[in-house]
Amino acid sequence: MQLIGQIHSVKKVLISLILLGITSFAQAQTISAKVIDSLKVEPIAFANIVLDDGIRGTTSDIEGNFTFRIPAGYSGMITISHVSYKRIKLPLSYFTRNKIIRLTPSVTILSEVVFKAEENPAFRIIRNAAKNKKQHNPDNLNSYQYNSYNKLIMKGSEPTAAFKDKVSKLKEKPDTAKLSKKDKELLSFDSITEKMHFFMSESVTEKKVMNPGRSKETLIGFRASGFKSPLFANVATDYQPFSFYSDNISLLGKDFLNPISKNSEERYDFYLTDTTYLDQDTVYIIQFEPRKGKLITGLKGMVSISTDGYAIKNIIAGTADTLALTKIRIQQNYEKVNGKWFPVQLNTDIDFEEFKIFDSHLMVQHRSFIRDVQINPALKKSSFGDIKVDLTLPKPELNNEMLSKFRTSPLDSKEGQTYITIDSVMRKFSWLDKGLEAFATQAWPLGPFEIDLTKIARINSFEGFRLGAGLYTSNRFSKWLRIGGYAAYGFKDERWKYGGEMRFNINANRDFHLTLSYANDIYETGYGHEGQNKNLIATNESIRKFLSSQYDRTETYKGELGYRVMPRIHATAFASKNQISPAYNYQLLFNNEPLSSFSIAETGVSFRYSTSENYMQLAGKKIFLGREWPLISFTYTKAVDLFNAQKFNYSKYDLSARFQFKHRPKGKTRLAIHAGWVDGLAPYGRLYNGRGAQQVEGIFVDEFFQTMKLYEFTASRYASIFLNHNFGNVFFDTRYSKPELVIYQHAGIGDLENRNSHVSTTLEFKPFDKGFIESGLGFNNLIRWKYSNVAYYGLGGAVFYRYGEYQLAKTSDNLFYRITFNIGF
Repeated sequence: MQLIGQIHSVKKVLISLILLGITSFAQAQTISAKVIDSLKVEPIAFANIVLDDGIRGTTSDIEGNFTFRIPAGYSGMITISHVSYKRIKLPLSYFTRNKIIRLTPSVTILSEVVFKAEENPAFRIIRNAAKNKKQHNPDNLNSYQYNSYNKLIMKGSEPTAAFKDKVSKLKEKPDTAKLSKKDKELLSFDSITEKMHFFMSESVTEKKVMNPGRSKETLIGFRASGFKSPLFANVATDYQPFSFYSDNISLLGKDFLNPISKNSEERYDFYLTDTTYLDQDTVYIIQFEPRKGKLITGLKGMVSISTDGYAIKNIIAGTADTLALTKIRIQQNYEKVNGKWFPVQLNTDIDFEEFKIFDSHLMVQHRSFIRDVQINPALKKSSFGDIKVDLTLPKPELNNEMLSKFRTSPLDSKEGQTYITIDSVMRKFSWLDKGLEAFATQAWPLGPFEIDLTKIARINSFEGFRLGAGLYTSNRFSKWLRIGGYAAYGFKDERWKYGGEMRFNINANRDFHLTLSYANDIYETGYGHEGQNKNLIATNESIRKFLSSQYDRTETYKGELGYRVMPRIHATAFASKNQISPAYNYQLLFNNEPLSSFSIAETGVSFRYSTSENYMQLAGKKIFLGREWPLISFTYTKAVDLFNAQKFNYSKYDLSARFQFKHRPKGKTRLAIHAGWVDGLAPYGRLYNGRGAQQVEGIFVDEFFQTMKLYEFTASRYASIFLNHNFGNVFFDTRYSKPELVIYQHAGIGDLENRNSHVSTTLEFKPFDKGFIESGLGFNNLIRWKYSNVAYYGLGGAVFYRYGEYQLAKTSDNLFYRITFNIGF
């Protein structure tokens, strides 16, 4: 009986507890709202929503939204604060009638904040965050994967009150009133921007990463207003890095010093503006901006740092350059996923503040929502390769399903109208899709064939203007076989050139291919031809090609087998038969016989190492996106007794290495090394010419000697080094000038074996075995001016001086001037 009584007592307690819990839940209140800027009418990310006790609360997400459960019985005020806005207090009753909270901007001038006696308390927090960067950086995870929904909107900024008032008055005028052309355009613009955006795109991607160096992002959903090409698809890292843990943050092609980095307190002002307590975690909110007088490329904004590992919980950062024509601001939000802090949302806002459209300016907003995150999943190395971004369009039925599934909210009326209107307008310009893809792939599609646009035109001093065409099979003909050829005519040398190839793409992702080719063409003497004629866009090295004049006519049969043997190493084995006829006066004494043409068989291997080479899959083609430093390539070539060729027996070794080093807080060093050795007797065209670019009047050509003529020297073995260091902006920063100091040091040495075997009445076989040296000093962005109120054109210059054993007699003949040009935001 006593036991039964105890059981009844326990039941009563449990029932009481359950009833108490139900009552507490019923009495608790959940509030939700969106925090926005009262002037710009834009969301405010990471605003603090706190109860009177200063401990319990939450923060708004990156879109300004928050939801918070109020404890039962609470009747106090709700405080909403943000470092960039005036703090307000609201009663609970406010949230029953309103879902929008408007905050008024305020300004905190960090340089006016003075700390006496004790150190700035923000410094300790920043140092701890910098110390713990490595453990929170996603690049240091073994692997991860996620899905992302990405939305880009191009629109006009919120119009001013004066603009709205003017529009309102114009609308009040009777229909019979006569309006000026400008007033009509203004009303038309207002009508359009009220209903739709200028442009919009959505994409859904799946990304897998296996560190170090392996990644693959695949498009699984896409839509763009007016366009069908996936070139308009966006990924999370298009406009900002995936995390905020690198020493330099790259935005709009410019490197900014990260405020969360070692010794950053020497170059940034920090201000601890608030401390919040979320669950068991303390979060410090710190405002930052570059210190006055520090000419750094810096950021300004706000960071929330959690005491849980001193990790970044969220950050808002934008360019601190007040003279920038294009302003960029990024936001990142992090959450704990399987015990690791990980980015869950990335926002980018680009403001073209001086690109005015009536009373507005152009804005681009990009939002990336990260979900389905997996930390350290078991990924297979075989699933990664050269292709880092696969923009193959998904099937229509799957495409719509993916967009619907991953949208964070349904399209609003403005977004829906953007699609409807622009899709309708752009139907007449559908050729633009094909044109943009043709520019990216460098091929114009013709059903199962394509025209190779790189074969159309070329200019050099030997051929003059070269006009040609190339026709090849496309991916629609076969994904694994490419067949085609080209023909071209040089109007100066009045000769036809032509060739063809058959390429078997065994595994494109591993760059596993077999190519059989034939070419009756010309090749410049003493110069490597890797990547020759593979680009539509002229580089400064291709400008040097305009002045090239010394060529061999070559008929070549070649077989090549390529494969990516390791994630960072590509290997190629090749064999060729070459019939070479110099297009200049030259003979080679070979076995005591003078030869003016040469039949040479060669075999060889080449290796190329790069930390990361990035390719995009588009329209069935691999498109090169770029690579990370260092880049090292090595080729070994052996002349062999095959294919009834002359019995040359030389070995040829070629090395190129390129390195780049970024320095804190600013500055960049680039180092290039080029070397080669022909061991044995070989024709002049197989030797080296010293890498001169003197004749390129006024234009700097990287990785070439600015004071050495194109064919001034001849060497059978050589080594050259090209070193330059950009100190960054170290003098002053104005709207019309932002000079960057650059120093250059170039040196080379080369000797010529078997010199007496080379005979010519026009060529001078002069080695540079005593060492060729030149130094340079320059300023980039010495003068700059606006381009369409969006970017700056920068014009600079450098002077190079030739000295040492090959210094010319007259001082002025050793001085050469070069112009540098760049575009910056």
